[in-house]
Amino acid sequence: MASKEELKKAIHAAFDAAVPGGADYVKVYASDMKQKNFIVYRSTTVYNYAVGFKAGSTELVILPVDENKGTITAGTPVTITDANRGSVKKRDLQGRFQISTTDGQKFRLLVIPSIPKIAAGFYQLPVDQKDEYEAFQAVKSLICG
Repeated sequence: MASKEELKKAIHAAFDAAVPGGADYVKVYASDMKQKNFIVYRSTTVYNYAVGFKAGSTELVILPVDENKGTITAGTPVTITDANRGSVKKRDLQGRFQISTTDGQKFRLLVIPSIPKIAAGFYQLPVDQKDEYEAFQAVKSLICG
């Protein structure tokens, strides 16, 4: 598995390549996990995101990403502005930030400052992002204003 710093660089590079002007954004790694319980087994689906924002702005760019052996593959970015922002919840029962768009897209984002490698075995990508985490908290407060 790639190191924490290599994964962080790969996530940022994928964002920069997929989003026009991506290098101008502060980027943070976010994840979400959805579980479904069935009678015989439990299904867990993990979603990984690179979230870009600019200090003092309420615009977010959410980029779904997939990781395979240290290689990050970007999905299609979703830009959320004041014009297309739907409902927002600063914190749900699992500590996730929830945001939706007026066209029905919904995201639940768990952003933490440091993810240990042991957690990567469960579902999250191991990255250290203390400074980015603090910057994201400020933007989240602006959005939830």
